[in-house]
Amino acid sequence: MIRAIFFDFYSVWVPDVFSDYLAIAQQGGPAVAGELQSVVDKYFQGQITPDKVADSFRYKLSRPDIDSGIFTLRPDSISPAVTNFMRNLHGHFVKLGVLANLGPQEYKILSEYNKQNQLFEVITGPLPLNLKAPLLSQDVFAQALQAIGEPPRSTLVVSGNAAYLQFAQSLGISALPFAGLPNLQQTLEQILSSEVP
Repeated sequence: MIRAIFFDFYSVWVPDVFSDYLAIAQQGGPAVAGELQSVVDKYFQGQITPDKVADSFRYKLSRPDIDSGIFTLRPDSISPAVTNFMRNLHGHFVKLGVLANLGPQEYKILSEYNKQNQLFEVITGPLPLNLKAPLLSQDVFAQALQAIGEPPRSTLVVSGNAAYLQFAQSLGISALPFAGLPNLQQTLEQILSSEVP
């Protein structure tokens, strides 16, 4: 029985601009892609700002149109439809959480959002946990499961990232690919309704 659902942040809550620009970087070859992946990793470790991320992508991709606004979130970046969807999930008596790569701005926006909406039991990832481990590590997932208070078999993750889903499944956690909010609503409704005793 599913008692907890963790959502990835980018690709579920907001478009994954980091992955989009890293995909563009692949066209510049492995060296450029590797350097920019390192920049993104440093961002999610809290070592650099969105301005530095934009500067690196602008320079390495020779794209003067790239500015920090692309990598900067605003509180209104989270759709009201997502908020309503999360509220409806509480009617199924499941614990909700965010388990994702969160830089300082993402963590701050989600924390403030949660203060207003009180939807999540847990908002976590490597940076909030003060771990140097990557998101897709046993340490991060184990601490997230401990924080939400459920074992892997009672937990579901939702992400648009195939590697995230595969890693969760390797730990015995059910995984659901994100393919748009309407599809997610329908699929979760079916899963949660079928588990009613």
